[in-house]
Amino acid sequence: MTIKLLSITFPLILIILSFVFKKRQNKGDIVGGDISTPKSLWLCFAIGAWFFYPFFYFLTPLESSLFHILFFHLISIWVRGLLELVMIYKWYNWSPRYGIAHNTFHFLGVFILSLFYYDKVASNFSFATFIILVLVSFLFETLFAILFFKVRGEEKHKVYFASDDPKWRFINRLTITANFICYGLLFSAGYFLDI
Repeated sequence: MTIKLLSITFPLILIILSFVFKKRQNKGDIVGGDISTPKSLWLCFAIGAWFFYPFFYFLTPLESSLFHILFFHLISIWVRGLLELVMIYKWYNWSPRYGIAHNTFHFLGVFILSLFYYDKVASNFSFATFIILVLVSFLFETLFAILFFKVRGEEKHKVYFASDDPKWRFINRLTITANFICYGLLFSAGYFLDI
């Protein structure tokens, strides 16, 4: 499989992984609780698009100044991801408040750097689409965290996912919209990637 084909099929791979993850997560009493299909799709999107997809740009003739944005994104998201894993699965003390704080920091960092290098970002359609994807998806993620916190509250520290329970209906419906938008942007970024 060529790198170009992998970049185009990357969203499909994430969709397949989301169904595998949902089946595993919903088998029993696992940290995080049951997960709905929209949330499983979103989780796999977030992990794939934020943590792994950016590495495709290291294989492209990317303008060197754009690596500043890429490095900021990768360092910020990997530090958060590693801390979040420990807090969720070892200390059981992750709060949506931490996610909201990091999302705000990350959004502002990517946005400011993108403005600073606006001409370079605008000249690369795939990279510009990826930046839009990051900004839009972090807005959604922040909204999800706020809504999740209102439904879950502070007392249920081991519940990290929205399930199919009716109390999560609005969040799940909003997540369906986010999935269509963000998976579409991810496909576009991969389709126009210059490899």
